[in-house]
Amino acid sequence: MNAGDTIAAISTPLGEGGIGIVRMSGPRAVEIAESVFRPTRKIRLSQVPSHTIHHGFILDGEIKLDEVLVTVMRAPRTYTREDVVEINCHGGIAAVRAVLDLLLRTGARLAERGEFTKRAFLNGRISLDQAQAVLDAVRAQTRLGLEAAVAKIGGRFRDEVESLRDRIAALLADIEVGIDYPDVDAETDPLLPAVRALRDKVEELEQRAARGRVVREGLVAAIVGRPNVGKSTLLNAILAEERAIVTPIPGTTRDTVEEVVEVEGIPVRVIDTAGLRPPTDAVEEEGVRRAARAIDRADLILLLLDRSCPLTPDDQALLDREWKKPVILVLNKSDLPPAFTRDELDPSPYLGVYEISAQTGAGVDELMSGLVAAVLAGGIPAAGTFLLLDAWEQDLLRRTGDALARAAAALESGVTPDIVAEELRVAYREAGKLQGIDVSEDILSHIFSRFCVGK
Repeated sequence: MNAGDTIAAISTPLGEGGIGIVRMSGPRAVEIAESVFRPTRKIRLSQVPSHTIHHGFILDGEIKLDEVLVTVMRAPRTYTREDVVEINCHGGIAAVRAVLDLLLRTGARLAERGEFTKRAFLNGRISLDQAQAVLDAVRAQTRLGLEAAVAKIGGRFRDEVESLRDRIAALLADIEVGIDYPDVDAETDPLLPAVRALRDKVEELEQRAARGRVVREGLVAAIVGRPNVGKSTLLNAILAEERAIVTPIPGTTRDTVEEVVEVEGIPVRVIDTAGLRPPTDAVEEEGVRRAARAIDRADLILLLLDRSCPLTPDDQALLDREWKKPVILVLNKSDLPPAFTRDELDPSPYLGVYEISAQTGAGVDELMSGLVAAVLAGGIPAAGTFLLLDAWEQDLLRRTGDALARAAAALESGVTPDIVAEELRVAYREAGKLQGIDVSEDILSHIFSRFCVGK
């Protein structure tokens, strides 16, 4: 990436729409736009005030490519802190591609993936965690995820990391006074509780990041049970549409069926699986095998029983099974007389026990809300109670916390101050990487390669 280039890209999805936007950023953005733009008023883009919009036509020689609105935004009050021009075309593949091709022939270079946001980071407009939050906002599947991404773009996490690093730096300064000037009495008594408090803060951030993973990535819930207990009917009830085929014939579902539904701001991928029982033919055997794969990648299991029928050996085998992941027990067909009650079942192995009617929908909303609340340890997350961090950011938090834990252990054992100082330096350095300080070019390239070209 050459920061001296002027870059251009289509910033809106390709396809029919009201408008399509071609964006340029760099030192020649206004010059290039002016060379291909014929305004309806007698103006020159190079002389207009910043953050103004102008009507006219984009011309390739004497050929009018499109009627457009051109927005001129001058550095440093722009997304990239460079001159930025946005050309609003008619929505459609032909118009935006024609305008982009003209700009590339006139002196711009096609932007790399995420290069606009990367320039915003390199030019100091945003920190690295804010840059990654831009991608979270683009990819948000729910309003809750979008609100969290916007809060991160606004600097909430950046401010917490800055505060953490400032406190680590203050402790380092106290220790290094004692190392450099051993004759000076440095206060060492408050160091241990201060380091522990920092470690507690990092643990809190890690817990909020764990909750944020659910908001970002969602949950995967597999509906399992023997044939004909109502698994497909439950999926249809959750979706409020007939997505899965439902018949009274056992074994109707031979393949997994997946859909995503939003529950309390959390995306939940629900998988309807084939009935679990000893297979009777090759097709059913393949269905059971695919159900097992779905169970393996699920975050939790919805174990469905038909409470209108006595428990069968297949039911009992599922109740006795070691699932190795959280299970919610669901007693279906509450609209029919019960053949057994929940009091006859041991609730201790399960996150919860719910009685529902997949046919009428009774209890289904309570089941889904309870599912999300159980996984999030007691409630739906509110603003400020979780963080949207990717695996790399979470690993940096873990490294920061580990270094602080080692510093606390060193203080407890009474080792020399230089060892404590070294662990604090590690914590300070790892926390700084969260904001893009001393991050390698390879890591930056990996982060921004996940963006679309126009962002």
